[in-house]
Amino acid sequence: MGRPTRTEKRDRQLNLKLTTREHAWVQTRAKAAGQRLVDFGRAMLLADRPLPARPKGAATHLDPLFLAALSRIGNNLNQIARRLHEFDVTAPADLESVLATIREMFGKAGKHGP
Repeated sequence: MGRPTRTEKRDRQLNLKLTTREHAWVQTRAKAAGQRLVDFGRAMLLADRPLPARPKGAATHLDPLFLAALSRIGNNLNQIARRLHEFDVTAPADLESVLATIREMFGKAGKHGP
């Protein structure tokens, strides 16, 4: 889930009471999704909300949690690239295999349309 715009701040809070079992279940799902509990909860609560119009050709069939995970991967890659350029270092050899795996994931996600 993307960040709110600079003019739109998250200044409201929603507190929920859960049983120990419910909390453990949600925590397990959040961990499996690779998200913090609060981000996972927000994504689940807002997953069915009407979204703004997407650009033509955008993948509307993808799970919001999957898109959030891809966003985090992209952010990490940008940070890696920034550091490599900042210190004028060549990329390690293993990075290419990681990038190939990510490209493969993008390709598979794009093929599994509605």
